[in-house]
Amino acid sequence: MSSVIKVNACVYSRKGYGRQVNTNSFYMNGKFISEQHIDNVQASIENRGREYLFAVSDNMICQYPERDINISILKELSKYHEKITVNEGDIRSKIDELETRVNDTQRLITSVFEVNKESDEDSIPNIDFAGLLLSEGRLVALSNGQGRIYMMRDGRFRPLAADASRAKREIDNLMKEQEEDADISLPGDENKGSVVVSDIYSLKEEDSFILLSRGLYDALGEEKIEDLLALRSDSTYIAYRLIDEAMKRKFEGDLTALVVQVEKVINPQGGLARKSPVKSQPRQSKQRMQSRVDRLNKVPAVTYKYNKRKTKKIQGNLYSLIVIVSVLVLFGVLFFMLKSLVDTGKNNIPSPPATSETVEPTVTPETTPTPTPTPTPTPTPTPPAVQTHVVKRGDSMSSIARTYYGDISLVDALCKYNNISNPDTIVLGQELKIPPKEELLAQ
Repeated sequence: MSSVIKVNACVYSRKGYGRQVNTNSFYMNGKFISEQHIDNVQASIENRGREYLFAVSDNMICQYPERDINISILKELSKYHEKITVNEGDIRSKIDELETRVNDTQRLITSVFEVNKESDEDSIPNIDFAGLLLSEGRLVALSNGQGRIYMMRDGRFRPLAADASRAKREIDNLMKEQEEDADISLPGDENKGSVVVSDIYSLKEEDSFILLSRGLYDALGEEKIEDLLALRSDSTYIAYRLIDEAMKRKFEGDLTALVVQVEKVINPQGGLARKSPVKSQPRQSKQRMQSRVDRLNKVPAVTYKYNKRKTKKIQGNLYSLIVIVSVLVLFGVLFFMLKSLVDTGKNNIPSPPATSETVEPTVTPETTPTPTPTPTPTPTPTPPAVQTHVVKRGDSMSSIARTYYGDISLVDALCKYNNISNPDTIVLGQELKIPPKEELLAQ
């Protein structure tokens, strides 16, 4: 009887910057499936079960309705998942069948594209796949192309089904070929493809996994992905942060992040899986345990590297400095307020009226005509000077118009004279020109 696994998972998928369509697709344990025609999608699950299958792929859907061609890795995964859920079998056989289905789908899509490409300039699209299978309390990962999957366990970040695993398997196969006759072909070798399968691991509580698309990896890089996966948060937040950080970089590749977290692994006997391996220790005698206790009791108390008195002194000086700065700022504000009031009073003092002088006629000494008085010219009244008003606290255009003109209906004319578009935007200390009422109305 296999173990019961409790997981929570979340996936975010967004089309890349400037892209017309999202070519990524994902499979989340059969509950949520995203086809390529969905550009932006988010989904999450929290479930308890024995079998889980997660996958992220790129360009693994090929459709030509006019030729009755419809190839999709999601359909293959759905059929495979239903089969392993109904039929029992060992995990090795499940892995082999999943690897075969992914390889066959890749070959079919590649061949269809080669036959139907319209020009020689067309190139085969990048076909990527990353899959995770949780079964019987164990896990295995599969990748193809640039599909990537990582695991975070006990604070360690490691890739699964990566290029290093591929290179190791290629070396092992090369060594086997050298030992055997090259003319002999083993049954099943013709179905081998480019899918890389990881080793089989036992599941542990608090394991975290992330399945990435090529675009998301190119945008963030492995170090940034490791930092975000190490966050002590739920899968929804981690997936959101991954996509959000990648969107800021404006990469053209499509972005998909599927985060899976293992909450509990319940063994068939009813016990919980250990979070971390604990080595068994031999029993110790009472005398040995007592000696250890005595040694621990003799350990000196913990000493601090900092001086508490010095810390309090620094805090007191800091508080004093804050009080002095606050007092200086307060005095500065009062000074500017008083200065503003004094300037306003000076500007409001009316200027004395201008005096006119009578021009006396001048008589030249050479001639002695009878002096005729010249009419005294009528002095032209000097218009009152334009006053200046400095805005102080509590002033408004209405109160200023009432003060100088006794009429608040002149607010708009006064604003126009001072080139003010909004009467509510005057600020403290602003200088306003106050012309005579006749000049204000004549503008």
